[in-house]
Order: sequence, then structure tokens, then C-alpha cells
Amino acid sequence: MSIRSFIPLARNVATATPSTGSFRFLSTSLPRLNNIVSATPPASLNEGEKHLYSKLFERFQPSKLVVEDISGGCGSMYQVEVVSPAFKDLTMVKQHRLVNETLKEEIKGMHGIRLTTKATA
Repeated sequence: MSIRSFIPLARNVATATPSTGSFRFLSTSLPRLNNIVSATPPASLNEGEKHLYSKLFERFQPSKLVVEDISGGCGSMYQVEVVSPAFKDLTMVKQHRLVNETLKEEIKGMHGIRLTTKATA
């Protein structure tokens, strides 16, 4: 198995060039397909992600919305990023409370949720 097989597992991977002994860093930060915001959830999302995406889009009309099931597909843990004008002049705690209130029923069935929120500039 080559080092390229492990690249998706890390954000930055240092690789050594045997002949020169120098290092180079490979970034694995790939753009997510669901960064493009529309009222219709991207087809690449699973059913749980689509449900959360739809609720968050309807409530916040975001300029950026990323919903990712980070539990391996069972729907017990999600990572959510919302950038919205609805967060203007609100503290991060108040922004998170708004998202938590919006997903109140869904959160009851989750192990956890990782939130990133930001007001649209």
C-alpha cells in the first residue's frame, strides 16, 4: 500500500523525497460538493444529511451550508457549518442556540453535533 492510500486520512501529510531528503506537504483539503447552497439538498448527501440540510436551509437561508454525517453513516454524529445573515450581530453562543433550537427534535436522537457558525460578511 502506498502513501497515497493514506492521504485522505490526514489534513496534511509530509512525504520525504529519498534522493534529496527534503520534505513536501500534500494538502488533502478537497472542496466539498455540498458547499454550493441551494434549496434542494445535494444528491451526494444521505437521508439524514438531507433532512438536516433542508431544515437549516429553510430557517437560515445560508450563503454556505455544509452537513456531514461523521458517525460512519449511522446518523448519530453530524458536523454542520452554517454561514448566514441571520447570525449578524449575534455571539457564537446565540448562533449555536438558534441552530440547536432549529434541530431540537433531531438532536434528541443524536450522540452529538459539531457546529461551526458565522455571520455573512
